[in-house]
Amino acid sequence: MPQAIDMKRYAQLKAAGDLPSPRGVALAIIRLTQAPDVSLAELGRVIKGDPAFVGRLIKAANGLIAESRRAIVSVQEALMVLGLPAVRTLALGFSLLSTYRKGTCQGFDYPRFWSSALLMAISMQALTQRVRVVAPDEAFSLGLLARVGELSLATLYPEAFSRLLGELKRNPALQQVVLEDQAFAMNHRELGAAMLADWGVPDALVQPVRFHEQPDLAGYEEESRAAGIVHCLVLARAVAQLCLAPEAEHIRLMAPMLRLAGRLGLGRGEFVSLCERVGRDWAEWGKLLQIRTEDAPRFAELGNAAAEPVVELAQVAAEAEGPPRMRALVLASACEDRELLRSQLEAEGFAVFVTEEAQAALEAALAVQPQLLVADWSDEGERVVRGLREMRLGRSIYVICMLADEDETRLLAAAGAGADDFMVRPLHRAPLAVRLRACLRMLVLQEELEREREELRNFAAELSISNRRLQEAALTDPLTGLPNRRQAIESLQAEWATAMRHNRAFSVMIVDLDGFKTINDTHGHDVGDMALRQAAESLRGALRTQDLICRTGGDEFLVLCPDTDLKSAMLVAERLRVAVQARPIDTGGPQIFLTASVGVAMRLPDMDGVDALIKCADDGVYRAKQRGRNRIAALQLESGAG
Repeated sequence: MPQAIDMKRYAQLKAAGDLPSPRGVALAIIRLTQAPDVSLAELGRVIKGDPAFVGRLIKAANGLIAESRRAIVSVQEALMVLGLPAVRTLALGFSLLSTYRKGTCQGFDYPRFWSSALLMAISMQALTQRVRVVAPDEAFSLGLLARVGELSLATLYPEAFSRLLGELKRNPALQQVVLEDQAFAMNHRELGAAMLADWGVPDALVQPVRFHEQPDLAGYEEESRAAGIVHCLVLARAVAQLCLAPEAEHIRLMAPMLRLAGRLGLGRGEFVSLCERVGRDWAEWGKLLQIRTEDAPRFAELGNAAAEPVVELAQVAAEAEGPPRMRALVLASACEDRELLRSQLEAEGFAVFVTEEAQAALEAALAVQPQLLVADWSDEGERVVRGLREMRLGRSIYVICMLADEDETRLLAAAGAGADDFMVRPLHRAPLAVRLRACLRMLVLQEELEREREELRNFAAELSISNRRLQEAALTDPLTGLPNRRQAIESLQAEWATAMRHNRAFSVMIVDLDGFKTINDTHGHDVGDMALRQAAESLRGALRTQDLICRTGGDEFLVLCPDTDLKSAMLVAERLRVAVQARPIDTGGPQIFLTASVGVAMRLPDMDGVDALIKCADDGVYRAKQRGRNRIAALQLESGAG
């Protein structure tokens, strides 16, 4: 199972202020919906401050009601239908869309990203109205934000992510998450899940989003709610891919969608009807959000075509025993050519599929995915070759064209369409055998090379994971699991630089456990280790999300509080002191009670650097000890500097 993102790393990214985040009225809506006593009237007044969001909110609410009901026309009605959690996530999603419609990552297709996200949102809402695994209002937001990790990497690392996407485009066989792990020591799946959790999305929804690109790794029971959410996300992503794909790939993409829809209990007709509704809603939402849309595919025709067997022999080949053979597709109008090619290809070990018409050849290619195509060079043959070269699966097929003669114009036209080699009719068995054996050798070498590449990719991925684990071990205190002194120094310098650059408040605390040496001397180091671990848990549990606590040595801890002034830091420090005092140490025998002295300091413009800030906090600890321990102190408050 893939590792979750290092939350210390995520906290640093968040503190730097570069992660995509809501703005303006959306931020006010999110904060208001988090309040326990918010009224719908108060929320409605805030929402009306953003007319664009009003229209989007009412549109989302109307998508949930039956067609026979009266349409929703007011904010209050929309709030009653949607509920506060859905309003919060809708505000978040639409705010990100407005703010990050464009960006500096040259290789990232922002319009396509948001068009795909909108399709996923609409598809999720439509699916969950039939498959009751999650509320449809939540499902819309889930679909809209499912790939926010990619947007975040494009925002955080525009140049590096652009290079990575370029490498993927040149070599589609590479795995995006593997390249991301190598480049950034994290990937878009982990980052997106961390962001959703940070925004308050329940973990029961975050985890299916995290796994929907690799559902086999989730380990969910087939009939569980989580598995249902994953299946809906996978199917919604497939609908989005089909709507944005070239028309030549539609049938190939539709067939697995019908199978997955069947697993969710949706019949072919019901699913086709659902897709047609998604296509209509996509156009309406696109106008409302000013997102690029296209003509929706003809889902009824696709459903009928994908439901029929394309090539009967494809099923026979799939059921054949023994190792898989190279597959060859023949498109030839002359019966003698078809029979000669079939017999010769089978003699060389190919599984052969023979067709006479261009459309049948394209459908066969989608079904059996051949490594070799032998085709008449004619209008029909040219259509097949060009059609395959436009598809990803057709780019690696070796194409041999059969010509009536060696006319230079025809040869150049065939090469321009994508042919790799040619043969002149009439075909003769001996030259044909030589040509096919050479082709087979090349295809075998290509497969061996691809296997070696895959092994290298797997090795690189394992090495990347090992390096990350080693890095984490080097920066983690083994006893408490907290960041160690080295990580504390790096984080402190980074937070100091951020606070200086953006003129933000920044405070630190030093927490010193009172009388800890006595525990070691009286009860032994094993009990002392228990006390340290449990005290660290208490401190970590009392901190806010953005705060970072590190063990700097012995019984001393350093706490970093970004965007926090001295007054707020004192409140946090008091919470830490109370947390340590309130938890007795469970030793398996007699209980031990600990207290802590906390020194607090805030960065001031005239400070020389981080050493001066730490010295100020350390002096605060000394003052707290002087005054009897189990208290907090800040010298800056006493001197009036805070």
